[in-house]
Amino acid sequence: MDLVGFSIRLQVFLSTCLGLEFLGTPGQWARYLRWDASTRGDLSFQFKTEASEALMLYFDDGGYCDFLQLSVVEGRLQLRFSIDCAETTIVSDRRVDDGSWHFATLSRYNLRTVLVLDGQATADEVRPQRQFMKIVSDLFLGGVPQDIRNGALTLPTVRNMQPFRGTITDLKYGISQPLLLGSLKVPLESEGWCTVNPCENGGTCSVVDGEPICDCSKTEYKGRFCSEEVITNMPGLAHMMAEQAKSKGTAFSKSFLFRLYEKRRLLCECLRVQCNVFDALMCLLVCVQCLVCNGFSPRVLGLSK
Repeated sequence: MDLVGFSIRLQVFLSTCLGLEFLGTPGQWARYLRWDASTRGDLSFQFKTEASEALMLYFDDGGYCDFLQLSVVEGRLQLRFSIDCAETTIVSDRRVDDGSWHFATLSRYNLRTVLVLDGQATADEVRPQRQFMKIVSDLFLGGVPQDIRNGALTLPTVRNMQPFRGTITDLKYGISQPLLLGSLKVPLESEGWCTVNPCENGGTCSVVDGEPICDCSKTEYKGRFCSEEVITNMPGLAHMMAEQAKSKGTAFSKSFLFRLYEKRRLLCECLRVQCNVFDALMCLLVCVQCLVCNGFSPRVLGLSK
């Protein structure tokens, strides 16, 4: 696999399986591929925060009239948007700065925009001459890059807003996972639907600018995931061991530990994933995908009961 292809697959994997943990650090941001909601579209995500003032989401038309900004204002979600310079604001009834998980959906229907928070909908619409929203920029979470000039921001004051502090996970455009293009000062979230340690053979994992980095200096392996070693024989059997992790309230999780054996000799512990139980299937698929990406053919993988 070439470097470009690997980078794209890694970004898709991260944006699909991992959430983002925002620390409220000045200059932080996460950038996703543009959401095409000029006439119709749905965007959804889950989040938790204790911040009463913070920028969550922003995109615009590159400095003219149209923009959409989702923020926490006085502990409530505030959706502010403009189409052809006709602007309005929607505010949720309930507070979200309680540190609990919440589910939010933004729906665009031509001139009408709907904010749904935990199943409760609030909507508004504008009456411009133009019947659609122009969207030029990518979608930003938690903050906007400081190197974007003011003239390229339709709402320059967004730069001065308090960065988001909390966790955002399971971001979707419709039913699809958007591509994470990059991030700054935003580590991967550690307690969402999936937590993956891609470093093998005792390598130490850390996160830099939203990407996992493996330190292989204390191992006898090398490579991006500490997995490069010449093995003459084809691996024979991969065992999967599952154990129930500690429950948290009514939700509980499963732990999956993949071990690769050859003639009863442990070659490596490939990865460990902790999943919320109702998302376990996706986590299992991610595990198998990671094994394949690391060179283990699915034809030789056996999963023990």
